[in-house]
Amino acid sequence: MAYESARDLPTFLEMERQLTFLRLFARAEANALERQIRELAGTVDAFYALLSSKNWIFHDSLSVGAVQRILESAKDDADQAEAMLIEQYNNSERLFFLILPLRKLPAMRRRLPLIEKAREDYFTGRYYSCVHVLLSVMDGFVNEFETVRRGLHARAPEDLDAWDSVVGHHLGLKHAHRTFTKSRSATREDPVHELYRNGIVHGSILNYDNITVATKAWNRLFAVADWARSREAQLQHKPAEKTTWSGVAKQFTGIIRDLAEQTKIDRVNQAWTPRTLLPDSDDFTGHPVRERTAKLLHFWTRRNYGSMSDLLTHSLHAKHGKAVRSEIRRAYENFPLADFAILAISHDMPAACTASVRLGMADSDDATAALRWIREDTDAYPKPEPWAGDWRLATWQPVHLLTPQGG
Repeated sequence: MAYESARDLPTFLEMERQLTFLRLFARAEANALERQIRELAGTVDAFYALLSSKNWIFHDSLSVGAVQRILESAKDDADQAEAMLIEQYNNSERLFFLILPLRKLPAMRRRLPLIEKAREDYFTGRYYSCVHVLLSVMDGFVNEFETVRRGLHARAPEDLDAWDSVVGHHLGLKHAHRTFTKSRSATREDPVHELYRNGIVHGSILNYDNITVATKAWNRLFAVADWARSREAQLQHKPAEKTTWSGVAKQFTGIIRDLAEQTKIDRVNQAWTPRTLLPDSDDFTGHPVRERTAKLLHFWTRRNYGSMSDLLTHSLHAKHGKAVRSEIRRAYENFPLADFAILAISHDMPAACTASVRLGMADSDDATAALRWIREDTDAYPKPEPWAGDWRLATWQPVHLLTPQGG
């Protein structure tokens, strides 16, 4: 089924049911939570009311605050709202963090090298390539995700019902999928701004090389990932237990705590001032990312792959378990490092940092690399100070790091 409103989602219905019970004992807290629930649902519904005609989908990774600012600024101007929404994706760091959660889906994780290539194409203006790569990723992911071996292009809109997800809105993924599969046999040379998968892949639509279509491909990718998560959640869903005060109090205490923590993190992000540290600056030597980069590259020169693995993202350890050291050895053993120099530290986000380095390769020309570090918790989610976390290398494969000097 498709949901007429975000407030029809099972999670919203359950929260409203429990709010009725909570209000008997904690009216102020219940009223505050109800306002937040209504605001969130209203934002989702308003997004679809304005942008569904252009086949944009509200997915879980979209910033609610950013969408609220877009809606407030654009009013009823769908073209302006679309342009502002594209800006949300057309930011290298923001898109990087949108991609991060995809790692938790095994069939998507296998396609991350392709997704990273699509990201590079997107920011270098090769929109035609970005579109084709993401279309192949979506088709392959959906084909692999379920035992029914059918890619996204072979799915009817009815196959894309998303249980308890904002992409399951009646103007969401199912609605947008009609243009995805629409047959386009006649050659078309005029510019298009929709993700017409059939016509693009089969060569009948020729003029799709623009940022709008490429951004819609990213939007669709994240929506498809939400659809997959919703299918998994539906299979694991258990009927609600009998409502009790202790159960409601425990659940909403957790919700309030999470909301408060996220609010604090958002404030840290908004107040952050990016800075670039060079070797002659006072803060360069003692910066934790400079220290971690030096350790990583030192271990690389000594081929100490076990110690290298201790500095890499938690998601890599979750994927490979005890075999992670062997995985690092396989990735790095054909790229021996002789020496290195750390050129700069770009601390552009509270929980993200890039170390620019020169790599003196033993068997090839020197190269430059941008090592992307994330301050993450044990679930591989970004956490700035003062929250618990440590700096770990996010993009770690050497084939993705190395750029020949002068190239």
